[in-house]
Amino acid sequence: MSNLQMLYSQSVDFFDGKVINTTTGKPVPFATIKLKNNQIGVYANAEGDFKISRNPEFQEDSILISCIGFKQSSLAYKNLSDSTNNRVSLTPIVYGLGEVKIVASKTKMNSITIIRRAIAKIKNNYPDKPFSYISYYRDYQKKDGNYINLNEAIIQTLDGGFSIESISNHYRMLDFKKNTEFPRMNISPYYNAFESAEFENKNKTIPKAMLGDQYGNELFILMVHDAIRNFNRRSFSFIETFSEDFIINHNFSDPSPVYNNNLLLQKISFNGRSRIVGDSLTVSGAIYIQPKDYSIHKLEYTCYYNIKGKGLKEMFHIDTEYGYNNSLDSGSMYLKYISFNNLFKVMDNDDDSYFKITDSYLDTERNIKATVIVTFNHKIDPVTASKRENYEIIVGKKPLKFNSVQVTGKNLYIRFKEEDLKDKHDSIFISIKEVKDIYGNILDKRKSIELYQYRELFVQDYNKSLPFKDSCYMQYLPLEQNCISKYSGNFNYWMNTPENIKINK
Repeated sequence: MSNLQMLYSQSVDFFDGKVINTTTGKPVPFATIKLKNNQIGVYANAEGDFKISRNPEFQEDSILISCIGFKQSSLAYKNLSDSTNNRVSLTPIVYGLGEVKIVASKTKMNSITIIRRAIAKIKNNYPDKPFSYISYYRDYQKKDGNYINLNEAIIQTLDGGFSIESISNHYRMLDFKKNTEFPRMNISPYYNAFESAEFENKNKTIPKAMLGDQYGNELFILMVHDAIRNFNRRSFSFIETFSEDFIINHNFSDPSPVYNNNLLLQKISFNGRSRIVGDSLTVSGAIYIQPKDYSIHKLEYTCYYNIKGKGLKEMFHIDTEYGYNNSLDSGSMYLKYISFNNLFKVMDNDDDSYFKITDSYLDTERNIKATVIVTFNHKIDPVTASKRENYEIIVGKKPLKFNSVQVTGKNLYIRFKEEDLKDKHDSIFISIKEVKDIYGNILDKRKSIELYQYRELFVQDYNKSLPFKDSCYMQYLPLEQNCISKYSGNFNYWMNTPENIKINK
């Protein structure tokens, strides 16, 4: 079977699964699902959903399911059902007081000391020599909790090691797919400016926040937000440069023990200091550090708007997890997944009901005075239409003031002195702004759509040498405009497509 046939195989070639918390009944986000013998793994998404390839070679294998804070679970591959969604349960680890005392360090260190040591040891705990990994990447928006505009890809990352800045990394795209099984909405690839009373306060934006557009490359935008890999350069707001700004920008709780299977980690929760978030934003998160070698296993980070009278509203959220890999060297930490989402508003390009001009012409015959008649699709508000500052009129190359304005239903009559329009060959340019209809809608302002933009990457394999037929590195262009590297051989990389949930009407 060729690579392309495998990547584009239908859903019948996969088992669907969902990881559930036995205590709460809720999904477990970003759990690890791994074949014990074949060492192939995927990660559940934020809703706990995953797919695993149907392959006769796996029949005698077993599946291990794990997540930080839960007891590891397992099941036989041959027991997976292809007719139902395979629900896998994970049980949270509960600590007794005696257990905490047993694992406590003899020399107690505070959270800041632990984090400072962890940052100082990044170059020791993560690979400093070149390595590679192959991942399933996807980007999409969520509207009313449902997926839209889903794009998927298989990506090979060629990383020069943590001693070199990630900007030097190279990427190959092994496959790309615009998934038409999910609804697609006409949205500009670049966010439109949107004005809203809810967000008009300048304090409700992040001071000095900058998100490079990476020339439209969605994957590159995502990888900027890996604060651990980019520990010595700027990643995202408030984390800033992780090695320099993380500690001084946050308040930290005392460390608490949490297990990743049998591995003890220390979880340190934090929030943003008031001097950086003010009273209009809230920052919270947690960092998970292994006390034996001070390796950072996970970073959770969320920034919220504080909206008066409405509580907190998520602005952006980032989950990043690293871990050891038994099939690789010496105990270095490798990326497992990164998930980044942010709130944005755009104008609805499909909205055809917005207040707009439908016709305009110059009438020099039926009216006593020369008149420009402008027709709108809604009845016009006479108050805003009467304000002279809402008009800019140029005849020929000269600005011109009109004589009067009259509103009659959907029609606007702009009257001039006859001598002002004596040269019928002159062009007339009229710009109208801030005029409203009787319902309060501003001219040419479409309805807004509030969406969460998601970009996610889930690693499937490390340091795999692929026999390429045609190889090319990704450029600073949107993914769909990038080249695809073709390779031969039977490799088990697949698109871990989420469950298709129909949009609520």
